[in-house]
Amino acid sequence: MTVVRNLPTQLILAHAPWLLGGGLIVCIVACAAAGLALLAAGETAGLPTVLLGAGVPLGIFALAIKRDQVIFDASTGTVTVQRRTLLRYSNAVHPLTHVRGADVEVFSDTARPTLTFHAEPPYPLVEAYTSGHGPKKTRDAINDWLRAYRRSA
Repeated sequence: MTVVRNLPTQLILAHAPWLLGGGLIVCIVACAAAGLALLAAGETAGLPTVLLGAGVPLGIFALAIKRDQVIFDASTGTVTVQRRTLLRYSNAVHPLTHVRGADVEVFSDTARPTLTFHAEPPYPLVEAYTSGHGPKKTRDAINDWLRAYRRSA
């Protein structure tokens, strides 16, 4: 996740798989263009090319490409986790008093950041596990912000 805003009153983190989404869009456009060119030339093979070649990546894009955003708001005393796909929107709002901190959930060589609560199971901030230092940086940014928030409260 990337820190979008880090103020004493608000911390916003976001994650969007731009590379995968962009690759799927290129595939959709290329397959649709090829299929339409075949149809314009009178070839019946153009129809399955458009339907399958563009339809399958479009379905993957609609279901799998998720934009995640986490908003820690000191003025409302809440943390909001939002998830958006092309077809769905969901959000979960938790009081900051219920949040213990952030942690990293490790799976093999990959990890993802999670919120930990006093009385609830950990809540993953993103569904996908990634490699690299991103999850640890996210954890550290959240824990630093929470420490500052609790000192000022």
